[in-house]
Amino acid sequence: MDHPSPQQQHAFDVLVSVAFEKSWRFVEKDPFLTHNAEALLRARLRVHLERSLETGEKNVLHLANNAIWNLRTELGRQPGSPGSRS
Repeated sequence: MDHPSPQQQHAFDVLVSVAFEKSWRFVEKDPFLTHNAEALLRARLRVHLERSLETGEKNVLHLANNAIWNLRTELGRQPGSPGSRS
């Protein structure tokens, strides 16, 4: 496996950070995800962002939207379902 240059790693980190901030604003208020611990949501959101970036996605909006979708698929629950807070 090739190791990224410091410049590539910095660009990767910046994209993940920008996409994280963009997506987190939605995730933290998402009624499908509120039953999860904040630390878990943050960790899994970052994993989903990194995976999308590693597969070649560079568009911040696409990164954010894909990560939200994947997080909802992985951890989401319908509001009003057993165990939810509604």
